[in-house]
Amino acid sequence: MRHIPMRKSALLAAVLTPFLLIAAIESQWPAYAAYELGGVDATSGVDSGATPQDVLSAVGEAQGDPLTLLAVGDIANCAEAPGLASAFPVSANLLGLASAFDPATAPAVPTVELMAQWPNAPVLALGDLVYSSGKPVEFSDCFDPLWKDNRARTLPTPGNHEYNTPDAFGYYQYWGERAGPGDLGYYATHHGNWLILSLNSETDASPGSPQALWLKKTLAASPEACVLAFYHRPAYSLMERGGRDNAVALFRQLEQAGASVVLNGHNHFYERTLPLDAEGSPDAENGTVSFTVGTGGETSREMPTLDTTAKAIFGHLGVLRLELGQDGYRWWFEDAESGATMDAGQAPCVLRRTRA
Repeated sequence: MRHIPMRKSALLAAVLTPFLLIAAIESQWPAYAAYELGGVDATSGVDSGATPQDVLSAVGEAQGDPLTLLAVGDIANCAEAPGLASAFPVSANLLGLASAFDPATAPAVPTVELMAQWPNAPVLALGDLVYSSGKPVEFSDCFDPLWKDNRARTLPTPGNHEYNTPDAFGYYQYWGERAGPGDLGYYATHHGNWLILSLNSETDASPGSPQALWLKKTLAASPEACVLAFYHRPAYSLMERGGRDNAVALFRQLEQAGASVVLNGHNHFYERTLPLDAEGSPDAENGTVSFTVGTGGETSREMPTLDTTAKAIFGHLGVLRLELGQDGYRWWFEDAESGATMDAGQAPCVLRRTRA
């Protein structure tokens, strides 16, 4: 075996060590370890101790009054100036270099401006909140400058891009208690006759899983409530993509319990389905309506609709506005650029007490 002289070995180590250190830092594993050990606080400047129920309680409406909500996902995708800060954003952030991100020119700016028309409405953030990996630096330098005025009124759910960072720790670090207990990514809130559920389509939701058991117990505790659930990936959409097993499992469980509304992002268009049964077939009497609203900062080309599609809108950024009443709901899809209403309607809650 050929031996490398000691001097050359030392030189090689000296050359490689900085690159290996940068690679380790950019991988996020050291930061993740610090987070797991409790040494990293949530992003400063906002009360991360506010729980999801605190957000609804702060609205101020009486429990019997209609509740206005906004919903949108797939939000912050900031342009990056070329250079070291773009190539190595985590390292650059640690060194205090100027951020490469430019949130002022992000496509989501019109969406955020539109939301200001309803300043007191809680916002359901439907995952993929920041691209491309959900790193803490992406939350602090891209998402937060865009979203900081809305953060206190937001109820979040994680998306697949958040889980490009180990265990989505950037997401949980940013949101703190708002993300729900135990970094599980699911939680329940209540307003009037509504049970509002944030679920996690990025972790196991199969029958018998902790999430499925929690959902069963939570639904059983409010047997006559109208149910709205939101999570990132749609179970049934005109654009079916891989990795939706958990989304399908969640939808089946919700539909079988008599949920009225499910909200998703992931697909970069607006879609409202007909009421669907647990397998995704139309069921006008007892089915659950699914809205896909992945239109915060991303759009996609037009594509054919299905017989399960009630309405589809392509190429428009926008926000879904909901009004939850005592025994039904209304909806409006608002275009971010023009402010025009592009879809609207109303429906009664599914009568859960009649369901099997």
